[in-house]
Amino acid sequence: MKYAYGIDLGTTYSCIAYVDEYGKPVVLKNSDGDHTTPSVVMFESAENIIVGMEAKRSIETDPDKTVQFIKRKMGEEKDTIVLNGNTYRAPEVSAYILKKMVRDANKDLQQTGVLQDGEEIKDVVITCPAYFGVNERSATMEAGKLAGLNVLNIINEPTAAAISYGVSGSNKNETVLVYDLGGGTFDITVMNIQGNNISAICTGGDKQLGGKDWDESLMEYVIQRYEEEYGEDLTDDPDAIAALYVDVEIWKKSLTTREKVNISVNGSAGRLREELTRKKYEELTENLLNRTRNLLDETLKQAEQSGCSRENINRILLVGGSSRMPQVSAMLEKHYQITPVLADPDEAVAKGAAIYAGNEKMYHDFIGKEAERTGKSLEEIQNENLVTGSIDKAFARATGGASQKISITNVLSRTYGTAAYEGNEEKIVNMLMINDKLPASNTAIFQTREDNQDGAVLDIYESRSTSEVTDIEDKKPLTSIYMKFQRSVPKGTDIQTTMALDNAGVLHIIAEEERYHSKLDTTFQLTGQMSDTELKDAQKRMSLANIE
Repeated sequence: MKYAYGIDLGTTYSCIAYVDEYGKPVVLKNSDGDHTTPSVVMFESAENIIVGMEAKRSIETDPDKTVQFIKRKMGEEKDTIVLNGNTYRAPEVSAYILKKMVRDANKDLQQTGVLQDGEEIKDVVITCPAYFGVNERSATMEAGKLAGLNVLNIINEPTAAAISYGVSGSNKNETVLVYDLGGGTFDITVMNIQGNNISAICTGGDKQLGGKDWDESLMEYVIQRYEEEYGEDLTDDPDAIAALYVDVEIWKKSLTTREKVNISVNGSAGRLREELTRKKYEELTENLLNRTRNLLDETLKQAEQSGCSRENINRILLVGGSSRMPQVSAMLEKHYQITPVLADPDEAVAKGAAIYAGNEKMYHDFIGKEAERTGKSLEEIQNENLVTGSIDKAFARATGGASQKISITNVLSRTYGTAAYEGNEEKIVNMLMINDKLPASNTAIFQTREDNQDGAVLDIYESRSTSEVTDIEDKKPLTSIYMKFQRSVPKGTDIQTTMALDNAGVLHIIAEEERYHSKLDTTFQLTGQMSDTELKDAQKRMSLANIE
């Protein structure tokens, strides 16, 4: 299969693209003829799953069977949803969205002759917010696998948008700030673009901040106004609230281009009608806009620590549908004296991911051939490359520099460390630091604390700390790994531990005790990861489901 595809798996809308034979990124249409698909799933029954616009319409008629904003639950332990007697995890719900998108895209490509009979979309790069941690990225990868896709990589949304912007048109040499305000998440990344070399400097954001929150602020206002007018609580009327969820998004979009809009709400006590101005709407949501500004200031401080001052930033790129709101551009221009550029907000991420997917497919094909040639497993080759970079160097030599067509350097969005004792007090020793360049690797020596010790526990922590050592307090580990030794070892035996994060944001732990050379199996269960039983149940449901 010569094509690889980019998928923007969004909180409110999703999008899929590929690079055509002329080198142009093209967004594919769904069955409704639209370029974006609502990330909404309606579980009509255990076997009949409706995804997209029809599911979005069901928010009003069947709110108890409809799931939206699932991206906000990705990677969380408490991401379960019970519907029709079945318990679903967030990756499975996301997988239904992916399946629907891919099925529609397959039809589009077959109708245009790009795919022949029997061919279908398989190799993909999926995007996620830059500040997603290991759990969230793992969940995104799992969703792709459940949908039957070969996930070549997970790429940050701002990076994908920068690729779309950077590789189009003239040869650019700029430092850009990507302000990505989507339907449910907010992302900021400062990056340098030099032609086709794109390097992230620092990143920040909030996965619980997006256009959905602007909608909810407007909902709260309408609910308040209804109670003032009729003395009744609109939230006691589920049908009215379900309809309001849909209406507030329509009003918000209207106020992007209009100064005022007429709102109408039906409740059990009567109908509320009034005029809503853009000025009033912006007053209602000013606190949310200020949250994005505060996060932006934090990220700019981090950029300065990395040697990039505000004066170095040449351009602000607006990405994500919610960045269209006039208040966003006005705030950025007022406080940062840069007129932002609306960078194809709905499709840029998918297009950039599609461009990147072509490079990733070439790289993965090379690794597969290396595995065949050396007799090593893919995991062995990847682990070796994390430490030495040998495969990356060999790939560059083998392709004669073709791998440099797009060169991406990302940074860590979190800090990673392991619990260790300093004297008699247990601390978190951070080994990989936030905004370190990816892929990142660091090796440290720890020691056993008792005689005849037959194993060691490695508690791995994820945070946004900038300190090399932090207190554990009430922090919960990302994962806890038990390393079993072949033989008992004396107190003070060295354990060489390597912690590495690859370009997809996947964490690798490699450890070896130095006396008898017991090695750690690097597979481990994350706190937010689906269990084997949950995966098997999800796979069975996926195979039986009729997805419309």
